[in-house]
Amino acid sequence: MLTLVCAAAIGCAPARWAEQSANGANNQSGGGSGGGPVTSPKKTTEEFQQDANANKVDILIVNDNSASMDEEQQKMSMRFTSFVSDLKGLDYRIAMTTTDLDSPKYNLGGRIVAWSGTTAKVLTPLTADADLKFKNTIKRAETIGCAKRNDCPSKNEQPLRAIELAVDQATTANKELFRDGVDFVAVVLSDEDELSNAPVGATTAAHVIQHFKTAFNETKRLEVHGLVVMPGDDACLQLQSHQGPVGSKSSYATRVADLSVLTKGSLHSICDADYAKDLSAISTQVRKLVSSFELKETPSPNSLSVVLTPTYKTKWTSESNRLIFNPAPPAGTKIEVTYSFQESSNR
Repeated sequence: MLTLVCAAAIGCAPARWAEQSANGANNQSGGGSGGGPVTSPKKTTEEFQQDANANKVDILIVNDNSASMDEEQQKMSMRFTSFVSDLKGLDYRIAMTTTDLDSPKYNLGGRIVAWSGTTAKVLTPLTADADLKFKNTIKRAETIGCAKRNDCPSKNEQPLRAIELAVDQATTANKELFRDGVDFVAVVLSDEDELSNAPVGATTAAHVIQHFKTAFNETKRLEVHGLVVMPGDDACLQLQSHQGPVGSKSSYATRVADLSVLTKGSLHSICDADYAKDLSAISTQVRKLVSSFELKETPSPNSLSVVLTPTYKTKWTSESNRLIFNPAPPAGTKIEVTYSFQESSNR
C-alpha cells in the first residue's frame, strides 16, 4: 500500500491505459472525453510515500457451503497453484470462511477456519503443503452428501454479510488474517445472491463498503472478486439451478456484482469447467492493487509525469485514477505525480 503525503485536485475524466518507464519518456495511449460539458484542463501534483506494507495483501475466500456446491468446491480445490501463481513475490495471507450465517450447526459468523492438518488459519508463501491444505479445506465436509444425511448448512447464502462479520472480528477471532494498513481482498465462490435472491433487507454493496471504511478508517483498501452466476448469464443460471439435491436453486449474483464494480474487482463464471484462468486473473488483479495508489482525479491523456526519489527502475501503467507499478518501488520511495484533468463545468 502507498501512503498519500499531499494532494490537490477536483474532477473526473474517462478511463484509459498508459505505460512508460518511471522518470522516462512518455508513451501513453488511449483517451477520449467523458460525457457532459468540461472546462479547460487543470493541472495538479500529488505526492506519495511508499510505506512498509508494500507488496502485502490479506485475502479472504468466502466459500458457499450450501448443498449444491460440491462440484464447485471441487473445481476450486484443484487450482491453488493457479491462484497464487501471480502472487509470487508478495507477502500474502489467505484465509477462508463460509456463507452460512444462520444454521445452528455450521454457522461460522464470519470467523475464519483452521486449514486442514494444522491449527493455522492463514496460508502464506512459507506454508508447507499449502496446496494440499487448500484442497482439503475448500471442499467442505458439511456440504458433501449433506442432502442424504438431511444435515445441510444454510441455503440462504450471505457472502456480503460474511465479509462484514469477518471485518468485525479483525482483532479477535480473525487476527491472524488482518494486518494493520494492509489491503484486503475477498473472493466469493457462490451460486446464489445475498440471502439467495437479494430480498429487501439483504446486505448491499454500499453497506459493505461503508462498514469497511468505518472499521479501518480508510487505512486500507477493499477489493472484491466473484466466481458466481454472472448477471445475465441465463445458461449458467439454468445449469446451476438443476445441479445438486432436488429443490436446489440458483440466482444471479447481483450484490456481489455491485460490490466488485464499486471496489474495482472482477467477476468470473462459476459455470466454467476449469477455474485456472479465472483464479489466475484474480491474482493478477490483486498484484495490481498492492502495487498501486489512487489519484484524486483521472488524468487527461498524455499528461502524466511520474518522478521517483530515489530513482528506481520500474514501469507503470494507469487505469482510470489508479497508478500501478511493476515492480512496486521499495518502502521509503517518494512518488511525485503531476497531471492534467478535466473539471466538469456543472460541478
